[in-house]
Amino acid sequence: MHRLLSILLLVPFIGYSQGADSTVNEGSFAVFPAVSYAPETSLQLGGVAIWVLKSQDVSQTTFQRQSTVTPYFIYTLKKQSIAVVNLDYYFPSGQNLNASVRYYNFPDSYFGIGNDNDSGISEKYTNRFFQLEGQFLHPINDKIFVGGAFDAHFTSLKNKIENGLLETDSPVGLEGGNLFGLGPAFRYDTRDYTLYPTKGYFITSRMIFNQIGDFSYTSYLADFRKYVTIKNEKHILAFQFRSQFTLGSDVPFYKLPQLGGDERLRGITNASLYRDRQMMYTQVEYRRPLFWRFGMTIFAGVGDVANDLEDFTISEFKYIAGIGGRFAIIPERKLNVRLDVGVGRGGQSGIYIGISEAF
Repeated sequence: MHRLLSILLLVPFIGYSQGADSTVNEGSFAVFPAVSYAPETSLQLGGVAIWVLKSQDVSQTTFQRQSTVTPYFIYTLKKQSIAVVNLDYYFPSGQNLNASVRYYNFPDSYFGIGNDNDSGISEKYTNRFFQLEGQFLHPINDKIFVGGAFDAHFTSLKNKIENGLLETDSPVGLEGGNLFGLGPAFRYDTRDYTLYPTKGYFITSRMIFNQIGDFSYTSYLADFRKYVTIKNEKHILAFQFRSQFTLGSDVPFYKLPQLGGDERLRGITNASLYRDRQMMYTQVEYRRPLFWRFGMTIFAGVGDVANDLEDFTISEFKYIAGIGGRFAIIPERKLNVRLDVGVGRGGQSGIYIGISEAF
């Protein structure tokens, strides 16, 4: 989730959990309202729900995989809206459908394309789009999954400023457009839990060929994660390396890889500040419970965007560090609400609220 939740103020939640023990065959549900304010939106009202589905016997695995549904909805007094449903579902035979359905009619910011944009120079516009993306994977064994990925995106851009930054730069996708892509996907997964891993690997990659619609390009994503228990499960180290590359020059600017947000290098001022054709970053996080339902994290990361792979320069890399608090809203599922504060290069900073861990 998830750039949205970085600006939300979550107020006390209403929760319900079926079953008080840690067995995986019980379902859990929690819902809480959200409210915030921004000048470009006025008052924002909405709600977020987390539903951990009742587990079934999955014979292909020796560890727990939990199916979740996470819908949220936001509406503003200026008649702007966001509606999202995130699904991560494991079928009884081991197949996995991970998908998101999104409708946005919401303000966004354009800072330009590249890794040296000025956070004080941007243009506000309304990004209106509908998207269905995800992947369906079939188990080869209890660790390896293969399948296909998909991405359908229908976009229109509204309220652009005449002779503003967008029209001056005239990036690909200035008038919006439609695209549809398909491609292969792979996952290697040895995590002990999906919501709060304490050990194991999570490696995933996918390639999507976007050849139908108004744009033609190929995107490739690779995500490597490692979780280590230090002494016991109260001390966890989590590592991530993620890269996203695009091939072809016909990529709409709003589909370019970006840094920032509540999952990627928390501490960059705006998730739209740095975007370009290629992106890679790495981050590490120390996690531990404190008392009752409370916990904490310390995190750091480094990464950048560039037009081509040879354009990456270590001296230009963006680095961040921060600290976070955790509150378990469904303790038996190890599902947390998180509040993170990050600082970055050049005096940047950000405060983020989200559901579940950043990675």
